[in-house]
Amino acid sequence: MTDLVYDYAIVGGGCAGFQLLYQLAQQPDWSNQRVLLLADDTSLQRTWCFWSRDREPLLHHLIEKSWPSITFRSAGFTRTEPIAPYQYHYLSGEAFFGYFYEQFLPAQPTITRLSVTVDNISRTGDAFVLTGAGETWRARRVFSSRLPAVPRSARFRLWQHFGGWFVRTDRPIFDAQTATLMDFTLPQQGAIQFGYVLPFSANRALVEVTVFSPAVYTQEQYTGLLADYIRENWPGVAFEIEATEQGQIPMTDFPFSRYGPAGEILIGTAAGMVKATTGYAFRRIGLDSVQLARLPVTASDPADSLVSWPVTSGRFRFYDRLLLGIAAEQPAVGAAIFAHLFRYGSFPDILRFLDEESDLLTEAKLISRLPYIPFLTQLARQWLR
Repeated sequence: MTDLVYDYAIVGGGCAGFQLLYQLAQQPDWSNQRVLLLADDTSLQRTWCFWSRDREPLLHHLIEKSWPSITFRSAGFTRTEPIAPYQYHYLSGEAFFGYFYEQFLPAQPTITRLSVTVDNISRTGDAFVLTGAGETWRARRVFSSRLPAVPRSARFRLWQHFGGWFVRTDRPIFDAQTATLMDFTLPQQGAIQFGYVLPFSANRALVEVTVFSPAVYTQEQYTGLLADYIRENWPGVAFEIEATEQGQIPMTDFPFSRYGPAGEILIGTAAGMVKATTGYAFRRIGLDSVQLARLPVTASDPADSLVSWPVTSGRFRFYDRLLLGIAAEQPAVGAAIFAHLFRYGSFPDILRFLDEESDLLTEAKLISRLPYIPFLTQLARQWLR
């Protein structure tokens, strides 16, 4: 252990760690801060999509494509609608990590980056002690994206998992101004699953299959679903697969914490920033990073006395728990629930609701049009447990 005490240590160099670093660098006293970034070299190939208003400080300079309209499809109807004041955005892992590793970090002499896995975080006096790979470091304030173990006591443990192809077609078939957010014409097969299409141009798009289920699919299952989906929707169109992506996001009602065992501030997925019923997290992580970056460098000050914790809580946690229960125990009705939501609700209102920024009147209007029996059934099941 050296005598050097860093002002900040960030454990994990993924989405949350780098968004926080970016916001720290916007603070007026940044040049005087010593920052330690401890991140192992895990896979950096990841796509983030999110909707936001232009005024939000969410790394908009890295966005590669935005859509002003979205489409929802089901067996009974198709609806396309502008989503102003929002836009739906696409940001690739290549652009995100390329910016931070090739531009941001080389221009920040106050950041020390080490490629290492942190084994333990403890607290001694007025500093945290971090250990890994036989080394030890100290810092006044620690932010960590290390994932806690989700205990078996969590009521629901599902995955939102997906497989996608970046395709180039032999003719113009896509509307480059409209993203298909959900396409429930895809067979359900005992799970909630839907198509997802992001057109980058008239003949190039990300075509994806997304599934909510307890177990993830094999690559062969995604391949079969994608081939069938493209054949069904664009028959006779020849296409080339330029790249692929595959991933999984936890969906759980586990009660996440703002703090780790030693009092370190948790960020990203570890802090419950992933919306349990949608898998979206980029925007919430970004807004959380803005406020965390303004915390004073004092390990003794509890963060919750100075900033909010934008985790799902209150009535939105109640809504999420019901929908998670339906996804886990009544997946056959999932498509009908989403179809009612998008058939009768304004798309901007739906996005505001999913962002947990809606008011009770808007929520009442949206919920009143949903099939009520699955929710009553799920409410009774959860109440009796």
